[in-house]
Amino acid sequence: MASEKDRRISLMPVWNTPVGQGPYPMERAEMMIIECNADPGELTRVTPSFCESGDSRTINVFFANNCQPPTSIGFYEVGLIQRVYYRGEAVQTIPYIWVSDDLALLGGRELFGMSKLLMDDNGLQRYANQVFGRLSRGGVTMAEGSMVLEREARPGEAPYAGLASVYERHVQNPNPEKPSLRQLIKLQVTDRQVDGTLWIGRGHFESHHPLNSGIDRLKLAPTGRAWYGVFKWKLPYGDIVEEKEV
Repeated sequence: MASEKDRRISLMPVWNTPVGQGPYPMERAEMMIIECNADPGELTRVTPSFCESGDSRTINVFFANNCQPPTSIGFYEVGLIQRVYYRGEAVQTIPYIWVSDDLALLGGRELFGMSKLLMDDNGLQRYANQVFGRLSRGGVTMAEGSMVLEREARPGEAPYAGLASVYERHVQNPNPEKPSLRQLIKLQVTDRQVDGTLWIGRGHFESHHPLNSGIDRLKLAPTGRAWYGVFKWKLPYGDIVEEKEV
């Protein structure tokens, strides 16, 4: 029988949760990360409640083959990383993210408020010094990204800055006549490491059919800079730092 501690941190429904206790180590994440500029008005629109968008127009689009037990030992993931500000602190959020299996979706979406949806399991592809990623649902291509490796990344050229992450979680009341909850969840990834060499090169990104997403409104335009490497980190527990009725 689950202990009271187990029940407090499990996802709903209590008696059939697919995700065990954290923290959740990302044992291996093979990632291609493409830097893009985005429409500033749309960046403001997708900024989480309680946060401000700031002046940056940059978004990093990532395509990744992941291994994150005990949730999922192998899944494909595509997402957009946006820098925002919470109470004056630079943090990052992910306005759009897709994964290839339901356990990876449920763990991130219900526990942390990540906006995960399912997608096809295309996987990251490699040929010679080229890397290619595809985002699709039901066989319909939503976006594609690619890069050509050119050189090792120098110190200070990594595509991450050790920022805390924030996610907006909406807890819908099943009775529309009663208030729902809007929460901001904050967490800090720890023990981030590069396994081997981090490579930098020329990146390319194209949007196609947005389907039920709003990625077309971001008008993503690659800057030409991209990274490829294998990473690992630990995803800890998060904290609800803001909450309001809506």
